[in-house]
Amino acid sequence: MAEAQPSKKRGGHAYGRRVTQLSNTAEEGELCLYTGHSLGRFSTHSMRYDSHQACTRCVASAREGRMSFDIDRLLKKHRKRALKFWSQVDIGNPDDCWMWNGCINKRTKQPQFSWRRHGLASSTQHHPQRVAMWFTWGDLGYTGVKTTCGEKYCCNPFHLIPQHVGVFVDHDSYLESFELACEIHTLKQQIAEYVLEEALKEQERLDATSELNAREDLMLNPDTGFGERFEAVMTDMLAGRHASQVNIHQEGLHRGPADNDENPTEEF
Repeated sequence: MAEAQPSKKRGGHAYGRRVTQLSNTAEEGELCLYTGHSLGRFSTHSMRYDSHQACTRCVASAREGRMSFDIDRLLKKHRKRALKFWSQVDIGNPDDCWMWNGCINKRTKQPQFSWRRHGLASSTQHHPQRVAMWFTWGDLGYTGVKTTCGEKYCCNPFHLIPQHVGVFVDHDSYLESFELACEIHTLKQQIAEYVLEEALKEQERLDATSELNAREDLMLNPDTGFGERFEAVMTDMLAGRHASQVNIHQEGLHRGPADNDENPTEEF
């Protein structure tokens, strides 16, 4: 079986370190996205190739053609981000293109996903195809990725090939794999639950903001009587949301965290 080759059509670009070959030396690096890939049980580092910062265990798995959509294989702190990413991908049949429905840079027209990977990449925006590779083929660091379909908005891992890793892909076995079909079905259910949960959280936040705005209008209105002001203050104190009870370190309704990497900028 020959190594899988990308499409020659326009749009099948490689992202990451396109030409550099993967080195044969490794060093301690950032902890891998996947459970069980740390140096030890309580270690916060993984072994990575020094040229591409690719996890050595993930590279070995990718070379064997192993791919997974199982969210539970990721570390707990990355599972929600994975669900957020897949919720922005139009997941279809394994042999179809899975188009990116998330953020697209207005200047470059390139798709992008916001993720600040401290210790691994200085950029806060990554191409969705690379992120899809991280969540399926493995944490392959700066490794370039190309598509077999030539579509730059396609995030179907069956169409993605990590470059200079030596991945041998048997598409027929993937399409007929019952295990991968079950994992994709489970992933779709998890995405539906995640989207519903986020919608409920957003509705709660909007309700709280509306209540806060109404309370501000009441307190700042010069025509408001003393009784209404007193009742509003006592209600806020009993609910624990009075100004004298607010923790200065707690995120408020009208301000976000200081280091917010969830909202991508328009240019980067």
